Amino acid sequence: MKKLLKLSILITLLHAPIYAQWNIAVLPHENTLRDPQWNWLSAAIVEGYINAYYHVPKIHAVDEEYLRHKLGDTPVSSSDLAKKLDIHLILTGRYDIVGSRIQIKTDMLHTTTGEVIETFTGQASTSAPLDAILPVLYAIPDQLNATLTPHEKTRLQMPMFHDAEALRLATESMMALHRALRQSPIDDALLTQAEGGLKRAVQRDVKSAMPHYYLGRIYETRNKIAEAENAYRNALKIDFEHVVARYRLALLLKKRGHTEEAMSELEQAVQQSPINPDVQAALSGMFFNQYAQTFETITAQLRQAIQANPDDPIACYELANAYNELDRIDEATKYYHQALQRDSTLADAHFKLGLIAHRKGNHEQAVDHLQKAAAHNTQFTRVHFRLGTILHLLERHDAAIKAFTKAIEVEPNYVIPRYHLGLSYLANAQTDSAYEAFQKYAELTSDDHRPHFQMAEIARQKGENERAHNGYMRAIAISPIHIPSHIRLGYLHAEHQRFDLAVQQLQTALRLQPDHPDAEKILADIEKWTP
Repeated sequence: MKKLLKLSILITLLHAPIYAQWNIAVLPHENTLRDPQWNWLSAAIVEGYINAYYHVPKIHAVDEEYLRHKLGDTPVSSSDLAKKLDIHLILTGRYDIVGSRIQIKTDMLHTTTGEVIETFTGQASTSAPLDAILPVLYAIPDQLNATLTPHEKTRLQMPMFHDAEALRLATESMMALHRALRQSPIDDALLTQAEGGLKRAVQRDVKSAMPHYYLGRIYETRNKIAEAENAYRNALKIDFEHVVARYRLALLLKKRGHTEEAMSELEQAVQQSPINPDVQAALSGMFFNQYAQTFETITAQLRQAIQANPDDPIACYELANAYNELDRIDEATKYYHQALQRDSTLADAHFKLGLIAHRKGNHEQAVDHLQKAAAHNTQFTRVHFRLGTILHLLERHDAAIKAFTKAIEVEPNYVIPRYHLGLSYLANAQTDSAYEAFQKYAELTSDDHRPHFQMAEIARQKGENERAHNGYMRAIAISPIHIPSHIRLGYLHAEHQRFDLAVQQLQTALRLQPDHPDAEKILADIEKWTP
């Protein structure tokens, strides 16, 4: 029973729903200065994004090396990244240096068209160049509606390096390591160069985990397993959430036969990065190997039960669940359908098939199964929320409103449906109902700026300026980098002749995003309203 319980816990870790999950590819940034001595900064910027988002489980960021490892050296389109690696967004950009100041611009690209959705800009001193990505680090989750916890917000502010020279040494060493690994045989001279640079970086900045991690990669390449393990552990002492160091440590422990410890590290890694496919695959592989005999015993018993009682749908349903938990979706689908052939009212089978259909993009089929699951009283209470999100996606807003309302009725303490209910009301032009839904959601949450912005927008459109003002102020208090709130509040001040306050808000907006699409108009208004 203990083994089965352990298996159940691990499966839950791998398949627990985490909302607003995003896979992001971060590509090199162009050196528009054209000064070769700053070429290393391109890779440092990418590494800055990757390291920062280790602390945000909702976002899994990967770099060009990861893409090359998965797809080879053949160039691929942005749509290929979306299809083959489930990449939702692509980040790329450029940087320039004027005197002692650096400006970094990062473009968010649409994976289907490759077009720029938005451009984010940050500035900093060349003595701390990665500070320039700080406003962008916050702006991207904000753009994705991926609400950050207070812990995540704090962790994003922590610099990857405290010493600019250490950053340069470590980045150039990382680049040398990547070049060495691309060659066959591996270039040992480049490895030696990288190792020396990383050790110097460690000496200059003892608070950075990054050089320890890449030293571990070098030691592992040279089959110095004990040294590699020590390097990964040093990285984790500095940054407990350095998920890639934890992942590589787990693989080393597995190689050395320390299975339980490896499993423990992977369990921690999957909690830190629940949508990281490499971590999921490693953990799945380990527990599947460890419990393969148990799994085969269970499925054999279920098949025997089906043979003994061919009309019983429950054994088919349980067999489908066993396959579904191991992500063997086709086999799971087959047995869920067999269960429904024996009992078409088996609500939980409809629920599971609805989730599978939605995952495959068959949204109408998903709606059909989830509606049947709800009609036949599934034990999965969040069926109504799942149904509502799909109906909203299909722009069937009346039906979505009913589903979200039912979700709240069934599970009043489940907060998320209230915000989605507001969005559906808004899409249906039912602004009073939308406002009420956003207000209730805001009362039950404390760290999400979105409902306050939505309520402010509704109030502004109705001419309720004081209420709009308070809403924008509350949104800014929760998320100081929410640019639309700063702009809306600025123009609201201007409407009431409070031009000094208007200028302050608009200047803040442009400081956060200098190349805002309306920057020219905003600058003209600032100039007009400045005494």
